[in-house]
Parts: sequence; structure tokens; C-alpha cells
Amino acid sequence: MPEPITPEPLPAELRALAADAEALAARTAEVAARLETAPDGSLQRLARPIAKATHDLSDYTDEVVRTAENLARVRVSRDPGLCDVPWGVCPAHGVTLRASGDRAWCTHPGCAGEWDYDRLRTPCTEPATAVVTDEDGVTGRLCAAHARDAGDRLAGCTVSDLEHPGA
Repeated sequence: MPEPITPEPLPAELRALAADAEALAARTAEVAARLETAPDGSLQRLARPIAKATHDLSDYTDEVVRTAENLARVRVSRDPGLCDVPWGVCPAHGVTLRASGDRAWCTHPGCAGEWDYDRLRTPCTEPATAVVTDEDGVTGRLCAAHARDAGDRLAGCTVSDLEHPGA
């Protein structure tokens, strides 16, 4: 019997998980505070592991929220009117991004481009403006920045503007 196909999770499901974890973290923080402030001080040592659990739940919540945001970006990137490239660019300067943690920025001098997510390692969500064909005949619909980069880097590549970007 074939394995049942489970649908991919939705960003809303992940946000609901994060809300549940956030509520649990609030409850554990309240218990830790009550242990910490016991009248005779005898329960303070018991507060430490609960406080650590609260901290761990907060980290978990942050990770689930980030995953929900990235999943939403991936789902948006599947739009056929968007660039086919599975990594981001600075729309103005192309392949000039650097990233650390949940932040990305353009390294082109004078560019103020910054993003509060890892744009470098998530699919491009810029509108497709060109069809690029490499020397082997493989084609893709790319945004202006990725098309410029492909034209500069790929030998034998042709770049044809779409008549109606995003179409």
C-alpha cells in the first residue's frame, strides 16, 4: 500500500505552533517566578530549570516563526511570474548580497539595501523580466538582476526581454 501523501505545512500552521509555544513559555515563566519568590527561599533552585525551559521555548518559538516566514517566501516564489533562481539578489546591484543569521545586506558601495531575513539563501521573489537561455538550451525566467548576472557570467548565454514582465 503506498504511503499517504501529506501536504506540505502551511505558514499558518507554523504560526499556530509558535503561538502555542509562546503561551507555554509564558506559563513556565510564571511558574519560575512563583518558585523564585517562595517566601522561605527554599524553592529558588527549582526555578532555574523552569527558567531555562522558558528560555528554550522562546528560542523554539523564534525558530518556528522564522521557518513560517521563510516558508511563506518559498511559497510566493513558486509564482510563475517571479524569477526562477533559488537565491536572492539586490534588485539594484545583482549578486552583491551577504548574509548573517536572519539578515542580509547589499555590499555595493553606497547601497542601503538591507533585509530582515536571509534573502541570499531564499528563492528570489523579484518579477521575471527576461528569458535566459544557456549554451545547452536550458532556459529560465529571471529577474533583471539575475539576467544581468547570467549575461555577464555564462558563456554562450542569450538574454531576451519579456514583452510583459511578470507575464
